[in-house]
Amino acid sequence: MIRPKFVGKRILLTLGALVTLTLSFVNGFATLATDLDKPQRCLQERTYKMVGYNCANLNLKEIPQSLKSNLQILDLSFNRIRDLNRHSFSRYTDVKYLYLFENMIQNIEDDTFSELSSLEALDLSSNALKTIPLELFRLPLLRNLYVAHNALSDLDRNLPLLDKPVQAPIQILSLADCWLTKLPNFGILPDLWQLNISSNPMTELTVDQFSPMCNLRSLDLNNTQIQICSCQLITAELSTRRTKILNSHPHCTPLFSAEQSICAQDVSPATPTTDYQQCMEIRTARKLNTEAKTAWFKISLGVLTCIVLFSLILYCLHKRNAKSMKANKNKHGNKTAPIHKVMVPSGDELPIVENGNRDKLINDCD
Repeated sequence: MIRPKFVGKRILLTLGALVTLTLSFVNGFATLATDLDKPQRCLQERTYKMVGYNCANLNLKEIPQSLKSNLQILDLSFNRIRDLNRHSFSRYTDVKYLYLFENMIQNIEDDTFSELSSLEALDLSSNALKTIPLELFRLPLLRNLYVAHNALSDLDRNLPLLDKPVQAPIQILSLADCWLTKLPNFGILPDLWQLNISSNPMTELTVDQFSPMCNLRSLDLNNTQIQICSCQLITAELSTRRTKILNSHPHCTPLFSAEQSICAQDVSPATPTTDYQQCMEIRTARKLNTEAKTAWFKISLGVLTCIVLFSLILYCLHKRNAKSMKANKNKHGNKTAPIHKVMVPSGDELPIVENGNRDKLINDCD
C-alpha cells in the first residue's frame, strides 16, 4: 500500500520538474528538442527537377566533398566557413545556384569560381570579404550577384585589374552596407536592371556613375548619405530612363521650385556620356541581332515548310499515278495475246540420225 506522504512527494517532484522545464524553455535553455530536430548532415532536395543539397546551419568549416557531383543547387548558408580555394567546388562544376551567406569567409583563392561555367546566382552576403573576386565577372551565365553586408575596403584597389567589358550578364547586383562612398566602376553593364546600394555612405555619388547602366530599372538608395543636389540630379536623370528609385530621403524629390533652382545653380545639367552611348549601342546591336536571327528563323521555317509541302504533293501525285497504273493493269489483264504452242513429237517418232550435221555439210559441198 502506497503511503500518502510518498504520493505527495512524487507529485511535488513532478510539478517541480514541469516548472523547471517551462522556465528553461522560456529562458532559451531547452535545446534538446531543437538539437534532435536539427539535421546532422546535408539533405538532398529536388527543386524544379534540379538536384540540390541543403547544408545550412550545420557548423561546417569547409565545403563538403562527399555530395553528388551533378548537383545544381547548393545551400551552405549559416555555417562557419572561413576560406575558399580552387578545390572547394572542383567537383561541383554543374552548380547553378550557390548560397554562402552568413559565414565567416575572409579569403577566396584565385580561380575558386573560374570553373563554375553554369553558375547563375551567387550569394556571398554577410561575410568578412574585403573585395569581390574579379573572376566572377568572367562567368558566362552569372546573372545574380549578392555581396551585401561586407566591408569591401579593397574593392577600388582591385577594380583596375578587372577585364572590361564584363563578360558576365549580371542583371541583379546587391552592394548594400558595404562601406562604399561611390559606385564601383565595373565598366559597362548593359544587362543590369536592379541595383541595391542602400546603407552606404555614398558621399561621392554622381549621376555619371550610372552611365554604364543604361538598362537600370530599379535602384535602392535607402539609408544613404548622398548630398541633396546630387541626389536630386540622380533622381531627375534616372526618372527620365524610367528607373524606379527607392529612397527614404524626401529632399531627393524637390517639392518647390526654389529647391530646384538652387541645385540648378550648383550642378550643371547631365549630358549623355560615352559609357552610356556605348551601353545603348550594345543593347541596340543585341536587339538587331535578335531581330535578324528571328527573321532568318522565320525565313528558314518558311522555306522548310514549302519543301515539305512540295514533297507531300509529289508523293500524293506518285501514289495516285501508281494507283491508276495498277487499276489499268487489272482492267486489261484478261486481254493478253494468245500463246502459240509448238508440238514436239514424242521420242518414239523422232528419226535416229547419225552424223546428221556432217552429212548435210558434205551434201551442200557436192
